[in-house]
Amino acid sequence: MARLTATVLQAAVAAVVGVVAWQWYQSSARLPPVSGGFVHPAYQPVADLFRKRVEDGTERGGSFAVYHKGEKLVDLWGGYANPHSSLPWQESTLTAMFSTTKGMAALSVAKLVERGLLDYKAEIQKYWPEFAQNNKSNVTLEMLMSHQAGLLSLGGANTILAEYQDDWGKVEKLMAQATTDFPPGSAVAYHGLTFAMYIDAIVRRVDPQHRSLSQFFDEEISKPLDAEFYIGLPLREFYRATFLTAPPAWRMATWMFDSTHRPVLFELFDPNSTLNKMSVVTDFKVPGQVLNNPYSAAVGLGSTNGFGPARSLAKIYDFVANGGSIAGKTLFSKPIVERLMTPLTLTLPSLGSFRLDFSVGLHVLNNSRGAEMFGHPGYGGQMAGAVPKYGVGIAYVTNFLSGKLSIASDHYWELEKVFYECFEKHQADPQTTKTTKTKKKRSKND
Repeated sequence: MARLTATVLQAAVAAVVGVVAWQWYQSSARLPPVSGGFVHPAYQPVADLFRKRVEDGTERGGSFAVYHKGEKLVDLWGGYANPHSSLPWQESTLTAMFSTTKGMAALSVAKLVERGLLDYKAEIQKYWPEFAQNNKSNVTLEMLMSHQAGLLSLGGANTILAEYQDDWGKVEKLMAQATTDFPPGSAVAYHGLTFAMYIDAIVRRVDPQHRSLSQFFDEEISKPLDAEFYIGLPLREFYRATFLTAPPAWRMATWMFDSTHRPVLFELFDPNSTLNKMSVVTDFKVPGQVLNNPYSAAVGLGSTNGFGPARSLAKIYDFVANGGSIAGKTLFSKPIVERLMTPLTLTLPSLGSFRLDFSVGLHVLNNSRGAEMFGHPGYGGQMAGAVPKYGVGIAYVTNFLSGKLSIASDHYWELEKVFYECFEKHQADPQTTKTTKTKKKRSKND
């Protein structure tokens, strides 16, 4: 019996070693480096760093873009949109944004507030009477937008992603009947999936045309700014989408057991944790795998299902960073931009293992220079936002997911740091204005 037990144990260990070795091999497999894009001459060091990261295999697939007062300063892409078919990242490539999409949902609400159709201070029941069920009558739009509403889950429903597209009435009913997970306004806790679900229901009610959040954003923000971004990727565009690649298990384990992130590990094993409450809402147990399915990617869920290039996010946030207007074109009035840049949760206790602070829908943080930034990170390393001190919209996206939740990739912070070094030099001595193209580079063997 002891010998049998030892044999089983050895087989199990061998299997684990085999899986780890195979994942290491897959993660280490190298395709010829390829990169491209545009860069203002003053920002060539940014392009040099990006290309270096692609060539040494650090950046396996991603894009970085910066706009300043309507001018494109950086628009770089590199690596592979789909490593399995050796499809390189291209100018037309679209990738999943995960929670970075929430920023676009927040801007949609801001547009309705500006038109007088919504009021941040108003109770949600004013626009949606059924919402008041189960003691939610005091929940304001501002509480929802700043993740203070206590609506982390929908009572254990677990097939909402499919029903969101096919049975909106059921989803709407579940949201109206939901109970709060903590007293609204008493704390801040990340509404990972429910955030834009509630926004969608509100938008459909107050918009005179009763458009969904997805359609409203497309027609009122994305198209007018010529900034291609989809909340729910149309099936006809899926051929341009990246293949999302999760990190191998051994890398996830290394990250999880790092002391900085260890609390997340404990939350995963606590069924009553904030993290698990927000994760039981949909099929998003393995986010990357879900959005590699074209039918799942097409669902207009504004909390996660945004698709586009980095340049579109940078272009949109450029307007926010510059008071709402650029070169005679207006996205928002200055008072609305000021609301978007007013933190609301800094003094509230935070529930969960990671803290995020918010204005009315935008994440509030500092950039690498200590300047305020307003935007939103996303699962796997995505980041996009407006930096008013510098008047720039900035974004980084990747399809090789880091495994971190809503924390920007180290790749983003490295590129951002070099960008600001160049920016400060350029502002002090603005010389060349000609934009140069970074040619695609492949290895000699390609």
